[in-house]
Amino acid sequence: MGAILKTTLAFLIAISTLQTAASAPWELPEGVKTLTVNSYPMAFLDKGTGQTVVLVHGAGAHDYRVWAELTAAPPSGFRLVAVSLRHLYPEPWDGKGDGYSIKQHAEDLTAFLDTLGVGPVYLVAHSRGASVGLIAAKAGPDLIKKLVLMEGAFFGLLPKPAPASAKPGIPIGETRRAVAARFTQGDIDGGLELWWDQDRPGSWARLSDAWRQMSRDNAWTLLAPPEVSPVTCDDVAGLKAPVLLMQGEKTNPQMKNVVDATYKCLPSAARVIIPNAGHPMHLDNPAAFRSELVKFLSK
Repeated sequence: MGAILKTTLAFLIAISTLQTAASAPWELPEGVKTLTVNSYPMAFLDKGTGQTVVLVHGAGAHDYRVWAELTAAPPSGFRLVAVSLRHLYPEPWDGKGDGYSIKQHAEDLTAFLDTLGVGPVYLVAHSRGASVGLIAAKAGPDLIKKLVLMEGAFFGLLPKPAPASAKPGIPIGETRRAVAARFTQGDIDGGLELWWDQDRPGSWARLSDAWRQMSRDNAWTLLAPPEVSPVTCDDVAGLKAPVLLMQGEKTNPQMKNVVDATYKCLPSAARVIIPNAGHPMHLDNPAAFRSELVKFLSK
């Protein structure tokens, strides 16, 4: 009788979850679903069967498609749920209104995990998305079974440089204004070229067609107000779930310092370095990333 009741409850929960799914007011690509959380139809790609792994993308005009290499062939025994955060594709956002913030995205993700109704999940989050994921894990510790932080952009963990040692950076404000002017005129590609080429001229032309299209689809998110991650050392140290810190072998020194600082806050965390990879390790070396991910989740 207990087994029957358990099965019935699981079925009712699944039906309830399906009923919360709503069609978005914009076109959805084939296979993409939504769950309404905080009055927003949050889009996600759902692939594979088994234990649920929720994948959270970073910034830089990313969405659920950055996990394409992994979701194309889900590891055996795992269900991959790759989300798009608020105002990311497939929503055709024009930059108007609010809601594109770490705080809002974390609230949405927490509600999404709860509404998904599958119990604690494995949460894998990259860069800015790691801030979103960590805050969600703090808000709903019972929703997370294990947490993978891929070079979390926790820049607040780094010591602040003395004013005298500060170096002038790229005039990002001027670039943002120039990009915004192009976008407003309808010249999305022109604005994106300015954005991508600000550090390395010719970067836009070297991008793949798929990457350029993802940038077009999420162009206005690049101009969202800049934020500093609110994650503190106490937030990291207070994580209840087992944590894996992932780092690219060839990542920039600043990101390496951030991962070092994160590890100092949580020395009990596991830590791996993905060879021949920079900050986007899941794109630079997908095979090694997949191997280390499955190894940690399977323990």
